[in-house]
Amino acid sequence: MRNLIVLGVAGLLAVGLSMSSMAGLEPDSDGDGLVDSADNCTLVDNGPVEDQPGGCYDGGTMVQLDGDQDGYGNPCDTDVDNDQGTSLLDVSATLAAASAISSDPNFDFDCDGGASLLDVSRVLADAAAIASPGPSGLACAGTITCP
Repeated sequence: MRNLIVLGVAGLLAVGLSMSSMAGLEPDSDGDGLVDSADNCTLVDNGPVEDQPGGCYDGGTMVQLDGDQDGYGNPCDTDVDNDQGTSLLDVSATLAAASAISSDPNFDFDCDGGASLLDVSRVLADAAAIASPGPSGLACAGTITCP
């Protein structure tokens, strides 16, 4: 009987410790391997986890590409003129960059190395929806030269 009580208490202690170790873990809303507070694009996977669709890769490793350093990752920031909304001006600038086969990271929303018709399509859809950049978990998001 004594052994049964000891085992029961040990089991409860183990469950309690495992539950307390999970307390305080930050969420990773997009499942890209970065907690939301460190993720510049919290709803689109663009973190370090490989083989995510639409992610930003650098030599096989996903990175948090932010071409204009405003704290919003490229996959969720088609606002190239940084006026807090995607408009026809952003579409026009992206179309010009794609026409010039530009490698400017500001126009590379699918992170494939340069501006293309896919990027134009993306910015056009966001302009039609009057999309704002983000969301981002970074405290500096929305400021230029966000580290």
